[in-house]
Amino acid sequence: MIVRDATSGDLPQLAAAVATQPLLQRYGTQAAKLARDLAAALEAGQGMLVAEDGARLLGIAWFLPSGTFAAGGYLRLIALAPGEEGHGAGGALLDEVERRVAQASRSLFLLVSHWNEGARRFYARRGYVEVGTIPAFVRADTDEVICYKRLAP
Repeated sequence: MIVRDATSGDLPQLAAAVATQPLLQRYGTQAAKLARDLAAALEAGQGMLVAEDGARLLGIAWFLPSGTFAAGGYLRLIALAPGEEGHGAGGALLDEVERRVAQASRSLFLLVSHWNEGARRFYARRGYVEVGTIPAFVRADTDEVICYKRLAP
């Protein structure tokens, strides 16, 4: 498995795969809109990585290397194709996001849904601290937990 920069050709296939994830379905994500959003972010120069194993695309990470509270990067999305969870692709993507963000910022922030216990455990194991909650930020029935990790002194 490798992690590399995403290309515009990767985005339709990845968007179609990850949009079927229960988390993204709960947020009403449609594959076509996600593909457009990813393409616009890539065009704007935002961070976009993919994990692949041979010709098989496993997942994607979308991030901003700086700007959050004028001191940190922001992980906008990390998502895997169904069935790819638990095989290291998510960790490999996050490792590369952290490496790249650390070149521009001293910390990384992300949001995780309050009910997403699996993601909360994943980030806690990787050194993220839950530092606050934004009530009903995206959906009225979901609070977003702010997670933070210091990457550099």
